[in-house]
Order: sequence, then structure tokens, then C-alpha cells
Amino acid sequence: MKDFKEKVALITGAGSGIGRALAVELADSGCSLALVDWNADSLAETKLLLEKKNVAVSTHAFDISNREKVSNLPNQVMSHHNQIDMVFNNAGLSIVGSVKEVDEGDWNFGLDILLNSVIQMTTVFLPLLEKRPEAAIINTSSIFGLFSVPKQSIYNVGKFGVKAFTESLALEMEVSDSPVEVYCVFPGHIGTNIYSSAKFKSFEADDAGAAIFGANAATKEEAGINFKHNAPTSPEHAAKVILKNIKKKNKRILIGIDAHFYDLMSRLFPRNFLKIIWILPFVRGLFKFGKKS
Repeated sequence: MKDFKEKVALITGAGSGIGRALAVELADSGCSLALVDWNADSLAETKLLLEKKNVAVSTHAFDISNREKVSNLPNQVMSHHNQIDMVFNNAGLSIVGSVKEVDEGDWNFGLDILLNSVIQMTTVFLPLLEKRPEAAIINTSSIFGLFSVPKQSIYNVGKFGVKAFTESLALEMEVSDSPVEVYCVFPGHIGTNIYSSAKFKSFEADDAGAAIFGANAATKEEAGINFKHNAPTSPEHAAKVILKNIKKKNKRILIGIDAHFYDLMSRLFPRNFLKIIWILPFVRGLFKFGKKS
């Protein structure tokens, strides 16, 4: 996609983090927006940031695990904007707990948001996207969609699933000469609220999954603060990277020097990767120059 001017983009998880940053960046590029988030207050805050951007903005506050509301969303978007050119499946959550600790309800809740909503949102908007001269679907996986860590089995399964679904869809679009471009995003440690808003089945000060991203702390609250403020990459920088790669048609988008590091290590040392990455706290200084304000 050459530019975003006079396009219309739908963004899930637009109330904060990368979703909000994408909204601001796209609005600055002249792109109108359909913003989705379960939190009506944070969604209103995002809309307020866009007031003087001279683009059309619609907000849709609902839980994307609600299949009926997702099914009705294309009609709502078309009534507001008359077109849709890009869908950013960006919303996510984390449920922290061992396989023994999480239950069926946790799995259903987590995968409905992380994976099933991505599949449904893609399928309901795909017919409209294919009517456009050029269009794009951008699905956010994670560096945890490339390797697994303890106590994040639900998140890992969801993000691995997003990767698999997106890659399959991309091949189908290419074979059929569809105008729809398909991108998969793999963020590393981004300074968002995802860890502080996580659902904890248990908490350990030396939690392995948290330690990978430098969020280990004495309390959940402290871990959430550390995760957001000690991140090497900001949501604003992440949004810029995503949009830059869409313009360049780079279908696999790694965000952050830490993401590139983990990806490389997992490829070079697939058998011993999990043992190797525990050295990260000792080489954290290597990533400091990658931090963006």
C-alpha cells in the first residue's frame, strides 16, 4: 500500500497502546478511522486526541469476543465511512498462569480475544476489502508467537494461532490475485499496559515469562509498572514501524531490537533457545539504544 491518505482503517484495541498510536499516525496521514475497544472511556480518550486531525472517526465500544457484535460491525463501519481499506487486528490480553492453574473458562476467554476474534474480524471484512483497488489486513501476533515461555500457554497458543492463520490467509490471497495484502506483526517488549491489566492465576516475584521482558518484581503492580516504563520500544515507535513496513510491503514485521534478537536466537539455537535467553537480564544494556520516547 503506497499511502494511507483517503483510506479508512479499522483498529481493534484502539483505546490504548499500539492501537491508539496507530490511530494517531494514520490520522496524521489523512486516513479515516473506525476504532474498536471494550473500554468506552479509553476509546473516547483516543477519539479526543484525533479531534483536530481533519479525518472522519467512528468509535465502536464492545467486547470483540461478542460474535454477534462483530458480525454487525461491517454494516456500522460502512454506514459511517462508505468504505473500508485496512483492518488492524491489534487487541490482546494476557492470562498469567501455569497449565495446571488455568481452567476451561480461562482458555475460552483468552482464545476468544487472542485468536477467534482475529479470525472472525478478518472473515466478516474480507468481502468488503476485496472490493477495493488495494487493501490490507494486519494481524498482530507477538514474539511469543514464535517461541513459548512458562505460564503463558494461553497467550502462546493464541499468538501462534494468529501467525498460522495469517500466513495461510496470505498465501490464499496471493494465489487468488486478491488486492488484499496480509501482514503479520511480531512485537517484542512494547511499553503498554498489557502486563498490568493481565489476569493472574498466580504471581511469583521471579516469574520466568515476566523476567524475559524485564518485568519481574515483588508485586503484580510493580511488575506492570516495570513492564511499561522499562520497555525498549514505545507504542508510538511500534506504530511507525508497522506503517513503514506496510508501505514497503514487508509482510513479516518484527518490532524492537529485542524481537529481532529473540527471533535470531530461536532460529540459530532451536533446541537450547529457552536456556540461552535467560542471559537477557545480563545483556539488557545491549537494547538500551533501541529505546524510543
